Amino acid sequence: MSGASSWRYVGASVPGVAHLADDLDCQDAWAAQWVDSDSVLVLAVADGAGSAAESRAGAELACQTVLAECVVWLSDPLVGDWTPAVALRLLQRVQIALAQQAAQAGQPIRELACTLLGAVLATDRALFLQVGDGAIVIGTGAGYRPVFWPQGGEYPNETHFVTDPTAVAQLECAILTEPVAEVALLTDGLQSLALHYHSRQAHLPFFRPLFQRLRDYPALSDPAELTMALERFLSSPAINQRTHDDKTLILAVRWPVEEPIPPPAAAPDRVTADPAAVGLAVIPPAAEEEPDAEAD
Repeated sequence: MSGASSWRYVGASVPGVAHLADDLDCQDAWAAQWVDSDSVLVLAVADGAGSAAESRAGAELACQTVLAECVVWLSDPLVGDWTPAVALRLLQRVQIALAQQAAQAGQPIRELACTLLGAVLATDRALFLQVGDGAIVIGTGAGYRPVFWPQGGEYPNETHFVTDPTAVAQLECAILTEPVAEVALLTDGLQSLALHYHSRQAHLPFFRPLFQRLRDYPALSDPAELTMALERFLSSPAINQRTHDDKTLILAVRWPVEEPIPPPAAAPDRVTADPAAVGLAVIPPAAEEEPDAEAD
């Protein structure tokens, strides 16, 4: 989908093979919305805790709350500079929404536990926030880099959740005024493909073809076709052989109408999936394996 600010985005969540084998739903969620007369794009991703009974509901509510609160924030004509206080307020609103839903259901709030990643993208600035694992990766013309590194807990296979008493202390926020041309938000099910753990950098062969395919996708195509193409990519055997977890990915590219889109850069050799089955992207080679893979 595209808006007045010339951002184009696509997102999808698919269950991992482990959940499919147990006949369980995907516990990830994502959401996106244009705000302030389509001049700002808000993106949110959440990964429900595997041990939480209502993790999917918590993840969905967390994403929708971020969008709703950004509408309120950006609709205020007195909005000033973007500061970390904005990220803190968004987290607190998410916590309040989850606490209210838990109280209505007569459940402890930990049953709605989830991680949270958010991005607010304007013409001249961007705000990013994160609690827990997963990653936000940006392209600025000089390559790709994670804004934050995925958060781990005290022990292997642990992370932090917005429902934790220490969530405020774990909140990370970044406000950028540098040009951002590409943004990806992903849950931990894709970390081993998308990140280099030794160098703590983004895996360029994973992101470059995906962003380029998003740029090249016909502008007048049905947005649902683009979403289904990403779902096929995330559910393809080449991806599922490398990760068994749920997978969520949002891709967004800034697409200035007045400037020609540069041709795709030469990509290294990579394993490819059936283009007819995948549609959106070829499958890149895997990054380094995560030392202690997260299992939310």
